Amino acid sequence: MDFRVIGIVAALGSAFSWAVGAILFKRLGEQISPLGLTLAKGSISAIFLAVILVLTQYEGVERKSLLLLILSGLLGISVGDTLFFAALQDLGAHALVVLSTLGEVLTILLAVFFLGERHNFTTWIGIIFVISGIAVVLQAKLTEEQQRSSFRGIILGLLSVVCMSVSIIIAKEALASISAIQATFVRMVSGTLGIFCLGITTQQLGGWIVPLRDVKLVTHLLLSVCFITFGGFWLSLVSLKYVDVSIANTLNTTDPIFVLLLAAIFLHEKITLKAVIGTILTMGGIILLIKMNIMV
Repeated sequence: MDFRVIGIVAALGSAFSWAVGAILFKRLGEQISPLGLTLAKGSISAIFLAVILVLTQYEGVERKSLLLLILSGLLGISVGDTLFFAALQDLGAHALVVLSTLGEVLTILLAVFFLGERHNFTTWIGIIFVISGIAVVLQAKLTEEQQRSSFRGIILGLLSVVCMSVSIIIAKEALASISAIQATFVRMVSGTLGIFCLGITTQQLGGWIVPLRDVKLVTHLLLSVCFITFGGFWLSLVSLKYVDVSIANTLNTTDPIFVLLLAAIFLHEKITLKAVIGTILTMGGIILLIKMNIMV
């Protein structure tokens, strides 16, 4: 099978997994603080991945790749996620959409300038369609009451976007000589340790883990993390390994479309005209990207 096919399918699978994960983690987020949830999610993910690595053949990792993945995990998960959660306190929903779109564009630009990725006109049109469609779908779910944002929130949000985008570029370079499952493990452990150190430094660690005394909550958490670890994190790195960052990142960000569809099917939520337009734009972009990267 063409590795590009694997990359495309993995990217869309990752997006679908994050969409399901958003629903699974909705209840958890109401009972556990954002950073506490990140720490718990990362710790459990690392354990799951460690078990898989023990059961499968472990491959040697080059020192450079190892260091790059550690840096990627610290920058993207520890710093990026922490800044994003801090920004959420001051950001309105419209600002979040703008920052999300900016993050996608920034990652693509970094891939062009630092990884030397080049695409034809049709591929660029596909990327623009997907990003525009996602932005329209997200905006369709906003309310006027959520539009205000503080300068502090915007700055923190911009910094988080930069950290996450750079971490993706760093991870792509490391994936050339390491399996996706090992890369996921190293990145996850690094990011989780960073959050753990933050909890100790700020003396908030105890408060973060208090909700985890609820056995029912922990069971729900275990099932949710298992799905996200192998569906979201691992598949996203599989896609980065086999296709260009520009393509993988664009397809990985289509999770709002899956959320929209799942909410309509299982929660019977109404789909607006703007959401339909956004979905059509996104699907058109996906078709173009698949056509140019597989059907050639």
